[in-house]
This record gives sequence, C-alpha cells and structure tokens, in this order.
Amino acid sequence: MRTELAYSEEFNEEINAERAYELYWAEVIFDKRAFRCAHEGCPARYTCANMDKPELLLKQQPHFREQQGHEVHAADCGALAAQKELRGGGTSGPRAEAGTPAPDRLLLKRPAGHFTPKQTLPGGAVGTSGTRSAGGEGGVRSRSTAFYSVRSLVSRWLKARRAGTDEEQTLQVGAQEALSYKEMFECIFYKHRQLSGCTRVYWGTATITEEAKAYRIKFSSAVQSIADTPLKEQRRPTVTIWKDDLKTFEMRAMLEKRLLNYAQSGKDCVAFVYGEPEIKAAKAGDVTFVNFAVRSMDLVSIESTSIYDLLRRPGEG
Repeated sequence: MRTELAYSEEFNEEINAERAYELYWAEVIFDKRAFRCAHEGCPARYTCANMDKPELLLKQQPHFREQQGHEVHAADCGALAAQKELRGGGTSGPRAEAGTPAPDRLLLKRPAGHFTPKQTLPGGAVGTSGTRSAGGEGGVRSRSTAFYSVRSLVSRWLKARRAGTDEEQTLQVGAQEALSYKEMFECIFYKHRQLSGCTRVYWGTATITEEAKAYRIKFSSAVQSIADTPLKEQRRPTVTIWKDDLKTFEMRAMLEKRLLNYAQSGKDCVAFVYGEPEIKAAKAGDVTFVNFAVRSMDLVSIESTSIYDLLRRPGEG
C-alpha cells in the first residue's frame, strides 16, 4: 500500500520520504527500516527505500514501501479507509467538496530544532512534541505542504508535471502571491535567451568547477537579457557556493558530495536555484555578468541529467 507519511521511530514524528532523506544525510536518523504506519495503533511497518543512496536518482526517489513478513494494517487503520476512497470505493465527503487545495509553501528558514528528534515519554510513548495520526488518512496523502528546500520542491514539481497538474498545483513563498508550479520553475535554455528577472526557481544544464574558496556553478546556456534590460554580450548565469557557508549547513554531506563529484568528473548536471538573477559589473573593464546570490544552501539543488527523462508530460512518450 502506498503512503506519503510514515512514523519515524528514531525521530518520533510523522514525516514524508523527502524529510526522511534529509534527516538521514544530516545524520539524525540511520535506519531505513525504522518506520511504522502513521495511524495510531496500527502495527504495519515501512521501509524508506533509497533513503541511504548517496545520489538522489530521480527514477528511484525515496519512498515508503510496506515491509514484507510483518503484521498487516489494523482493520480500523485510517490508511485502509483512505486507500479505498482513492480507488473510488468510498463515499464522497467534505474532502471531495473542499474545492481548490491550499498552496504548498516554501519556508525560507527552518524552525529551531528542525533536526532535533522529538522527545518520548517513559515506556516509549510519544510526548507532546511528537505526532502520530489518531485516525483519518493515516499517511496515504501528505498533509504537510510546507517545504524547506528546493530539492523537495523539485520532487513535488516532477510529480505534478508528470501527472499533468503543474498548472493547477500552486506554491507560495513567504508573502509572495501563490504561483502555479509551471510558473515558478523557469528554465535557462538556449532557445529562451531572456529571463523574467522575477524571483523563481531557475534551472538548467550546468557545469561545476572547484576553486580554493568556493564551488562555481555555471549554466550551459547563455542569456541575452534580464526582463527588459539587455546585456552587452550574452552571458552564462553563475551561482557561487562558498565553502565557509557549507561548513554550517546541516545537509552539507549530501550537497558537498554532489558539488565535488561533478567538479571532479567534469560531467554536466542539472542545477536548480531559487532567487533572482542579478547583473553585476566586473571590477575592471566594461564587462557585466549574470549571477544568482544564494541566501541559503537550502535554495540550491544539484541533480543528475537523468532528470530530463522524467520531465515528459502525459502523452509525450
């Protein structure tokens, strides 16, 4: 049975697979089999497949898989009822009439204690800081639509694009007006030489080089203008990841591994960065550059070029 939420026995909270992946690479949780059904009292167990993969292969994204050889779901498990409804066997209720769902949210700062396991009471019961469903969906659908990283947004965007719903599903960042996922993700592509200049998730094929104090990400396609401002010459946008900033980043192990891997191999990657492009003047001479200032390491994601295989919309083959 598929599920988007499972209860982490190490973190003492319901989490989705993307969050489990982050916690693993932040060295907070360690056992991919230490998950159970999010419905209170249900003995079914889950494995977070691919949680421990050093590279996020998007054809095999982290996901929860029911463990074989363990007890099945309880007869009154909310996950069973929700699964029946999803298959058309349940009665329509308020959820079906609720209208347009609220937009997903990208939070630009993680709350205090985001990587701290929740406390448990004597005997293993979950304390007030830990959560587990008492009923309802039991984890079939994720009720958590708040994300803290572009990497998680990329996963959400891919699912929406492949389902053909990226024009309907929306995302809100801070006080910014909600946009569809299709509007939020702007590709840097050789057939599209002009960037909107708006605050978006910009993405495209890129290369990475390592310098003494930084990693330099350079998009492969050059741009001619930013909004209505033309450049004197076409420029390839760049992103600079300072090594000093990486030192204090909780997800350093995963991001630095990817940066180093592509820098050493010279292979193309696909880079995603949330922000807005800036036109910068060189210190000497009449030269300008296009750069993305990175406010947080969470706002950058480096993926394999195999992601292009997953960009096809329904009916595109």
